[in-house]
Amino acid sequence: MRKGFHEELSDLHNSVFKMGCLVEEAVKDAVISIGDSNPVLVEKVIAGDNKVDRIFDAIENNCFMMLATQQPVARDLRLIACSIRVISDLERMGDLAINIVKYSPGAHNGEPLLASDILIGMGNEVSVMIAETLKGFIGLDVDIAERIEELDEKVDVMYLKLFEQLFDCGGLNDLRSAIKSAFVGRYLERIADHCVTIAERVNFLVQGMA
Repeated sequence: MRKGFHEELSDLHNSVFKMGCLVEEAVKDAVISIGDSNPVLVEKVIAGDNKVDRIFDAIENNCFMMLATQQPVARDLRLIACSIRVISDLERMGDLAINIVKYSPGAHNGEPLLASDILIGMGNEVSVMIAETLKGFIGLDVDIAERIEELDEKVDVMYLKLFEQLFDCGGLNDLRSAIKSAFVGRYLERIADHCVTIAERVNFLVQGMA
């Protein structure tokens, strides 16, 4: 029975990683949409979120079932609890990717965003953060939190630079675009924050398993 349970835990670990990969793809597409007027990207990210939500529900149900039937303790309990929290962060990141594409040119008849170069730069850093976070999760890397914190600082610097540029905008059209850009920047910054949170959860998990 315990061998079967540990196989279930391994499957759980891999399922969370697969969900993360789908979210990573959604965020990458959302970042591309910042400078792309193709509405297909918008549709792709929105449609893909349904799959993320289904995986979230399946993993969550599986975790609760294992808690109820296996009564896990110590490292096993930590992994299940960590997985529940991580998928919650991932699900929110997927929702934020949708928010980004809803403000993209492809969703607004090609109307460009102000400071799109800064937003794309933020998005590229955030994409690296997601990739590193997932690598840390699947590899149970105890040093992942420190690396993600360093990347998050880069995103924060660009976020401040974004607002410096947006404050210089003028005219009604620029103001409307600036507001959309501010929201997109905020969504990217929030995704970065979720990466930091996941990295901290991984660090806690690994230290508890040592």
